[in-house]
Amino acid sequence: MDEKFIRKASEAVDNWTNKELGKTPPRFGGDPGEPIPQVDPEDLKALWRLQRDVEARHPGQQIAIDNELAQHYCKPGADMQAVSYRVSFLWLMSRIVPEQFAAFTKDGQPIDAAFRAAAKVPAEWMEVGVVRQRPPFDMNEFTRLCAEERGGGSERA
Repeated sequence: MDEKFIRKASEAVDNWTNKELGKTPPRFGGDPGEPIPQVDPEDLKALWRLQRDVEARHPGQQIAIDNELAQHYCKPGADMQAVSYRVSFLWLMSRIVPEQFAAFTKDGQPIDAAFRAAAKVPAEWMEVGVVRQRPPFDMNEFTRLCAEERGGGSERA
């Protein structure tokens, strides 16, 4: 795990919550430490593709996708906070352990097994402004689930 990356991300959150705003931002998701609900892997795939499409249209810019807009790309009733949070696991894995994550990609995009693993890996909501030494999910379990979900067959992205 890249400790420098985690430290910088934690410092950015700390600066945002404490120095710039002077207050705690609205809570996202459930209570800190509570489990994040499992989601439909197809919803993760839809949101991933939407994010990549928007990034391609606005290269070099930081983007944010409103939950209402994202809901139109997912199945009715999808827990958009859980879907949004879990799709970020794929991005985290690609940044923290890119060589390990590459085994579960095709042409630079996650394969179905990665979406299925991200949809169900045990994870917990994090508290804003609290420095953590690891992601909100077990990266080894994520990798194990990817391999298990992949099985012996070939997958599409």
